[in-house]
Amino acid sequence: MDQRDLVRAVRKYRTLDDELKELNAKVYKLREDKKFVENEMSDILRRGNFQNLHKLEIQDDGSYIKIQRPETWSKPWSLSQKELKDLLASYTGPISDLFRWIVERKKQGMVSHEFAFKRLMAVDNNDGEGATDGEGGRVGSHGNA
Repeated sequence: MDQRDLVRAVRKYRTLDDELKELNAKVYKLREDKKFVENEMSDILRRGNFQNLHKLEIQDDGSYIKIQRPETWSKPWSLSQKELKDLLASYTGPISDLFRWIVERKKQGMVSHEFAFKRLMAVDNNDGEGATDGEGGRVGSHGNA
């Protein structure tokens, strides 16, 4: 009886593992496709007539895409033990300023030189943005998708 239970559990495990592998492959492909479209959007948004566009409303579902332009946002970052050790070794100021110094030093290399896009629902969200263009107005007809 115990052996049959184990065999049944192992088969179920194998089935779930196979399904996860398939889903992960599909997710990888979708992320690749999404990155391609983001690059296409970036190329279009570099054009002069789109310089002041910061949000694209999607009328079908009320969501919108927040546009973060190059040099205006920082990538998220973490600090490895090696990086921390190197930073500590190069620090010469007072210990009370150490945290701020490390953060500023790390931020310098994290300013993005690329566009970033984030799709948000038009309902209130945690970053306090509503369905406006960031300056209190709604995006014009060229901002609707």
